[in-house]
Amino acid sequence: MFSVVLPCFNEARHGYLPKILANLSAQIGDKQLIVVVSPSSDDTLDIVRQFPLVEVLESEASNRAQRLNAGIEASRGEFVLLHHPATLLPEKVALTQAATALETAVWGGFAHSFDWDRWLLRFTSWYSTEVRSRTGILYLDHCIFARRQALLEIGGVPDIDIFEDTALSLALKPQGLPEIVPGKVVTSARRFRDRGLYQQAALNQLLKVMYHANLNPQRLNWLYERKSQINVGYKKPSEDLL
Repeated sequence: MFSVVLPCFNEARHGYLPKILANLSAQIGDKQLIVVVSPSSDDTLDIVRQFPLVEVLESEASNRAQRLNAGIEASRGEFVLLHHPATLLPEKVALTQAATALETAVWGGFAHSFDWDRWLLRFTSWYSTEVRSRTGILYLDHCIFARRQALLEIGGVPDIDIFEDTALSLALKPQGLPEIVPGKVVTSARRFRDRGLYQQAALNQLLKVMYHANLNPQRLNWLYERKSQINVGYKKPSEDLL
């Protein structure tokens, strides 16, 4: 069985949540759909409850990593898919493709694309799928999947506010490089649309440099989110984040 963990916090605004839940409900195969919802200021929880196949787990988790770990703990499948909350899986066959890959691999993800056709985003998706994956790094919007036991052995997703997917990849990398399956996911480009294509791309690169310089992950995530409150809800940033 495949357990799918979808972490949710204020997910109603971009319109992907109903599409994601419908997509997951239609996936072929034996599956467990777990949606972990942190207290939200929108109708995220009401939307999730409209889908009868979903197991809703209300959590006080303060960041995405904690929500993912709560779902891993509740999972019953041999395999676990960590779902990005603004990404659509390939229709119907995603879990069967992932299960086939995990017959020989320990972990993997899907080829990536955005829902906005711009040359920079096409390049970003290509680089992430074809180049970065060969270094053993996958971001969560590839919808990372893995053997449940492998996730348990590394202690789950590292509990940091940003780049938890990079830290997870580095923890899984000693067990082999990720397997990229043929199916292509589609991720919302909302940040690029809202903030400007090149501005957001430049910020992303700056944050990577700051992460590898071991700067405070809370500060990095606050810079990334500002007022959007998508991954973490900062009621009032502490002075060291300013």
